[in-house]
Amino acid sequence: MMTNNCVKCDATMVEAKLDSFPVSVYKATVKPNKETMSKIDPCFVCPKCGFIELYASAPGKFTE
Repeated sequence: MMTNNCVKCDATMVEAKLDSFPVSVYKATVKPNKETMSKIDPCFVCPKCGFIELYASAPGKFTE
């Protein structure tokens, strides 16, 4: 499990899951399809200030 501190208030972030699954992300300059889209996983929430940090599970799909 990834551990990190909140960039806003420095509290320890808590790993979370998104409810509307699957949420996908893709580069704005490409057509969305199976090859260009990535799931968002993991997700972290700050229990102190509520900041949410999202990560693409396939970051390689965002290279040029």
